[in-house]
Amino acid sequence: MTGRDRKIAIGASVLMTLSVAVNMTFFQNREQVSAIETGGLPSHAAWAGAPASASGHAMPERNIPPLPGPTGAPDDEDVNTAELTRGIQRELDARGYEAGSPDGIAGLVTRSAIFAYEYDNGLILTGKPSEPLLSQIVLGSSSLQQNSSRPGKTISPDGEALVRDAKQKLEALGYKTGAPGGALTPELARAIRSFETDQKLKPTGRISGPVMSRLIRLQGQAKPHKQAVARTGSR
Repeated sequence: MTGRDRKIAIGASVLMTLSVAVNMTFFQNREQVSAIETGGLPSHAAWAGAPASASGHAMPERNIPPLPGPTGAPDDEDVNTAELTRGIQRELDARGYEAGSPDGIAGLVTRSAIFAYEYDNGLILTGKPSEPLLSQIVLGSSSLQQNSSRPGKTISPDGEALVRDAKQKLEALGYKTGAPGGALTPELARAIRSFETDQKLKPTGRISGPVMSRLIRLQGQAKPHKQAVARTGSR
């Protein structure tokens, strides 16, 4: 081999070496760029069969809180009834019927005060709050039905229930009210007057707010009328 041929062979070898080095550098840079663009994620083949949770593509279930339930707030009808009752209580208290504190609750004392007002004005005895009753109290006239033949003596089922309750309480304290039931009887009127006298109340002989209030207060306590009768009989 001549010197000229030796130089050609060396040059070709150097060119081949440079070509291999350039190709290797090119492919390495390309892989790095691909990794940067994909964020270093594995290829599709690597995660295609993996669970959704591992791929990051499945969104976790959201715990959506249930809608709030009913608040338990009173409806419009309850509010209107309470306001009506409160107005009746105030009007009756102003007229001396002692319906109790104006709390809007138609308890036994309030119902007894209504009963007394109805009795005094010749109305059908209900002991129940109503708009016509409030109009009657405020204006002195309304559509409330009156019974001219038996003023203040005709009783509705609600009124009868109130009479039975008053009789039971009086009987428990030793006062004789006559036949059981919801009818107004002379015996009941006498028992109420006797009770009112014993309690230093104005004698009226009818169910009223003060009478019912005192009967409720004495429930479960000593029976003053029975003790008085026993003391009188022992002499």
